[in-house]
Amino acid sequence: MTDDRKLVAMEEGMELFNRYANSLNVVIISQIKGFLDPEVLRKSLDLVQIRHPRLNSHIVEVLDNFIFKTEGTKQIPLKVVLNSSPEYWQTLVIDELSTKIDSEKVLVRVTLIKASEKSTNNYLITTIHHAIADAMCGIYLHSEIISFCQKIASNNQIPQVNQLESYPSLEKIIANYIVENEELPKLNRQIDTLPFEKYVPHQQRRCGLIQKQLNTDFTEQIIERSRQEKTTVHGAICSAMMLALAKHLKKENKDFYFSCRSSVDMRRRVYPPVGDENIAMLVSALNSFHTVNNETSFWDLARQVTAQVKARLKTPEIYNVILSYREGTKYILNNPERSYLSIFVTNIGKVKISSDYGLFQLEKISYAVSLNVLGSVFSVAVSTFENKMILNFIYSQPILSQDTVNALVNSTISILCRVTY
Repeated sequence: MTDDRKLVAMEEGMELFNRYANSLNVVIISQIKGFLDPEVLRKSLDLVQIRHPRLNSHIVEVLDNFIFKTEGTKQIPLKVVLNSSPEYWQTLVIDELSTKIDSEKVLVRVTLIKASEKSTNNYLITTIHHAIADAMCGIYLHSEIISFCQKIASNNQIPQVNQLESYPSLEKIIANYIVENEELPKLNRQIDTLPFEKYVPHQQRRCGLIQKQLNTDFTEQIIERSRQEKTTVHGAICSAMMLALAKHLKKENKDFYFSCRSSVDMRRRVYPPVGDENIAMLVSALNSFHTVNNETSFWDLARQVTAQVKARLKTPEIYNVILSYREGTKYILNNPERSYLSIFVTNIGKVKISSDYGLFQLEKISYAVSLNVLGSVFSVAVSTFENKMILNFIYSQPILSQDTVNALVNSTISILCRVTY
């Protein structure tokens, strides 16, 4: 069965970022307990490639058009790494975030890390082209992979697979919506951002990653306090990051003007809603703008973020971002010396997959997006699994140094701790 078609604007933008800046691909990281045989994992990957037609696609360029093609797509590549260092997974995640997908062959790749051949401690890393998937379905895909591994390992046979239909592009889904050409307010002030510490072009940048996992108590405190303050966890995280950024820039008695970009899950905003099991890219984004100074209240700022997000969700912005994505991509690629945002936050909230797979236990799962194309933006990918919040701070090296981002991250966590306890 073929599923060939031309890429739409947003999908083409993702391929341009992948091809020319090694950027915007989605990396899912899970920690799994149980003996995971690479041969069993290989069979499981073959099954999910059958189940999801878009995983059996690659991208070709024909007469200046990018096209999804089925025939000739390669098997999902699997790399197995034996390394006993408990932190080695992070080295490989950084490599995955910094390396483009060979999209002319396949649109996903997988790495399994084991301490030894007989080890029961595993890290599973999938890197997926953002033109075909978002973090929601990427995380659900891990659940499917582990489920198939459980069935194969326990029954010693290959289970039957029901192939899902390929979802249409997000552009086609929203084509049925009436989108008014409402002009959004134009910026009348210069955005404050982190300065470039060392400029290099897109192809020479690498992603950095700093992961912070909050314990159950800290996570529940943030959720409960945000509820009491009539705001959201997302607003609280944005507030903490902006206050940390203002503190880092260290200009006394100055008002900073920050832009905050928030990802928007479109799976629940289209009709009928799309389940997390469907491999598709169903996301948009919007910007909010905030003045921050030494007198800014944490919770007032969090409420301001939440209010602006809610208001902008009622405008055409989330649709216009989708329809104009290709033009925005080309502008960013043609101006690598600039940063366009102060902070970027993608937060998928509570991860609604099981931790128990019989022979296997899913101990930890999170995601990151390769954002080195965004320059000096302070960025984070947030998820909550088993009542523990994981914040993956992603940054572009050498545009920003690890010392700089470490200071920003520690300040962000310190602020969250101070306002929730």
